[in-house]
Amino acid sequence: MNKLIPPDVDGVLLNWEDAFHDWMESQGFERNNIATYDMHVVYNKEKAHIKALIREFNESAWICCLKPFRDAVDGVKMLADKGYRFGAITSLSNDPYAAKLREKNLMDVFGDVFDFVTCIDTGADKDEALLPFKDSGMFWLEDKPENAKLGADFGLKSLLVRHPHNANFAYDGVKMVDNWAQIVNTIS
Repeated sequence: MNKLIPPDVDGVLLNWEDAFHDWMESQGFERNNIATYDMHVVYNKEKAHIKALIREFNESAWICCLKPFRDAVDGVKMLADKGYRFGAITSLSNDPYAAKLREKNLMDVFGDVFDFVTCIDTGADKDEALLPFKDSGMFWLEDKPENAKLGADFGLKSLLVRHPHNANFAYDGVKMVDNWAQIVNTIS
């Protein structure tokens, strides 16, 4: 089990944010504030409305075609070549067809390196999904500070992928990384 890495997907493996902005533009929405990750602020919409739009995007055909995040392809390949396997945990949607599109996207981008893809509801906490790995000492890769902290509290080796929205986060047991080259150096 120590050769299994269950990363988050969006903002770690795949570039969800750019695809979401492209989709929003195709729906006629304009960005008002590009200096934040809070989509309700970016699009000047109520939180409930933006959450519904995020769910709609996550359950659309667009979700099968997200591009890799930064140097993720190279990093995943390097770790897979060293015998590591992956198991994605993603707050995408409870829709089974969205899950199939997510699996297809991961397979198309990274190849056959995933033992499982666990999709939970849009924006859901990852407590239950991480519970089977509690106290395993496995690496947990995340971009959301709350989930990185949760992983550390569960006894995982949390790596937080740096983004503008999380750059100031600090917590014992969570190591900030800038790219997959740093992830590979930390893990292997």
